[in-house]
Amino acid sequence: MPLLARLSLPVLLLLTTACQSFSGLEAPEVSLSSLRLESAGVFEQRWQAVLRARNPNDRAVTIKALDYEILVNGERLARGNNNEATTLPALDDVLITTSVSTSLLGTLQQLQRLQQNAGEPLTYQLKGSARVAGLAFPIHFDREGEFTLPMAPQPAN
Repeated sequence: MPLLARLSLPVLLLLTTACQSFSGLEAPEVSLSSLRLESAGVFEQRWQAVLRARNPNDRAVTIKALDYEILVNGERLARGNNNEATTLPALDDVLITTSVSTSLLGTLQQLQRLQQNAGEPLTYQLKGSARVAGLAFPIHFDREGEFTLPMAPQPAN
């Protein structure tokens, strides 16, 4: 049994790679295009997250579902998903609008930490998986970048 357990992971990885290779598809690239606060309540906030999905293939690809999380400075800000099928034209990109929610307490704690480093670049990470029509396994993505929050206006004297 231990030999079988040791062999199962490499075989699974080989099969995953083979399925993606035989399909002849390159993985679509998913990145964060914008994040905008839609509403804020006592216990949660709703955000509009716009993701850019780019198709590097010479044929159209359909993303059946997305599951992702957004991290800022290594801490999870929000988690979201989208199960509306989106067709990406060949060698083109599409914007996918989703909604995510955050808890008030988590957001306040994160904003407090961010204010301590006001004006410094912040890192963000978008990671998750996409289910693509024609592939048996989800494709994982992990994009990182930086942004700077605008400085708060200083009170006039």
